[in-house]
Amino acid sequence: MFFIGIFGISQKEKDLGKVETRCKSCNLQFLRIVKSYSYFHFFFLPVFKWNIQYNAICDSCHIVYGISNEKGEAIEKGYKEVLTYWDLKEASLYHSHENQCPSCYRAVEGDFQFCPYCGERLR
Repeated sequence: MFFIGIFGISQKEKDLGKVETRCKSCNLQFLRIVKSYSYFHFFFLPVFKWNIQYNAICDSCHIVYGISNEKGEAIEKGYKEVLTYWDLKEASLYHSHENQCPSCYRAVEGDFQFCPYCGERLR
């Protein structure tokens, strides 16, 4: 028998904390590391993941740097010293959308007064 809602595909972002590496743009000392991925779940249990990406985000100038999966996995395991200035590949500005949440920096489409992701009041 097939029940709607017992399985599906979702996306998730996981904050891995901050590492001591200087931002190439504003020279801030610490960057926040975020792991994003898509996953298939069955009864709310993740079965497998794909499209895993690691990004370093500057909290000051909101630039997103892409980092390699090897470096991201090492940071996730607790090796905070592995990321260097030269590992940062500039991906984009996190504030690139006009309708973007000031709290979680996600793009919000439509005329929402509150962010559908974190609940923060939009401008």
